[in-house]
Amino acid sequence: MANKLGLTMLLLIVLVTVGKAQNSYQKTDSISLALFNASEWQKLVSFGKDALNKGEDFPLLRLRIAYASFVRENYTGALAQYNKVLDNDKHNQIALYYAYLCNTYLNRGENAGFLASYLDSNRVEGEQIRSFKLTDAGAESGIKFTNIYERGNSSFSRAFVNIRLNYKWSLSTSFSYYNQPVRNDNISQPGYYAKLNYTPSKRISFIGAYHYMRSNLRHLVYQNNAVLGGVKYAGNGSNVQGDFVMSQIGDEKTRQYNLRFVKYLSGNLNFYSISRFSIVNVLDANNVVFQQLLGIKPLHNFWLEGVVTLGNQYNYAEADALYIYNGFDKTKFKAGGNCYFLLKHHLLLGLNYTFERKSDNIFKFNYLQHSINGGITWNF
Repeated sequence: MANKLGLTMLLLIVLVTVGKAQNSYQKTDSISLALFNASEWQKLVSFGKDALNKGEDFPLLRLRIAYASFVRENYTGALAQYNKVLDNDKHNQIALYYAYLCNTYLNRGENAGFLASYLDSNRVEGEQIRSFKLTDAGAESGIKFTNIYERGNSSFSRAFVNIRLNYKWSLSTSFSYYNQPVRNDNISQPGYYAKLNYTPSKRISFIGAYHYMRSNLRHLVYQNNAVLGGVKYAGNGSNVQGDFVMSQIGDEKTRQYNLRFVKYLSGNLNFYSISRFSIVNVLDANNVVFQQLLGIKPLHNFWLEGVVTLGNQYNYAEADALYIYNGFDKTKFKAGGNCYFLLKHHLLLGLNYTFERKSDNIFKFNYLQHSINGGITWNF
């Protein structure tokens, strides 16, 4: 008799608890739907997050919070919700569709490509998605001015093509030419660069790059090589990349270890930060190099960036080993600014200015260098 009474009480407690949970779910569902239909996006985000904190978690609620964040251009906030839905249902088409767009608007094409492979539709916002695609192509060119006779004005130019090989593999390739007058001679350096990116999941990418440079100086020819290997993790509101560069520049072997952080401070590309910590081992010395970039979008389709690099930057490789200048001299300090203007979605124009404090590697004299570089990119 006592056992039957205890079982009955337990059953009543379970039924009451389930009933309250059901009522709570219905109330949360009803209120969130009403806010969604009324386009009360900020109220919906606040209400939804409060409901999640109370344990009222279901896919429709997260999808509504995500869309409200997406409409307000908080793409990292939207991704946090869409990724949570995809963790439990990787084929949810609504989450895939908007997570693809969020990654695209955050310039994370590789992560967007991975998500596209799970979409039932091959069109997003009216544009057709293809497994193989020429994503963009362009060119850049610039000149470097010095304030001393021993170093003339240098020039640099590069043409590039980026290709999505399939939804998980992408290739970036470019040809470059660098020229630096040195007293009565010239450093002439043509180069080739290729980077392969493999994205096996919505968050993880593996990176491999190779850079070849042929340097001519005083009838001597140097076959310079640099190889990079790295891994990148795409979080909801930030990226983290660790990579390692091995290079043979002239007669010197260099080992460079990098850790790079990207933070979307406003949830989009309106305000962002890129920090990079490097240890460069060259000439039996470990040089610590720190680079900090801050970007802001003050006007529609117009971005400004400020960047500073501190530390001994001799044989220093930048941008996944894309930029390596084989010069005699060490860069002690570098600062500058970039601006970008996106014209009609397809044409991106760029302009860069860089100021450098440099030191001759042999005679130890110091001098200044100013660089101006312009570029054009066509997005297909």
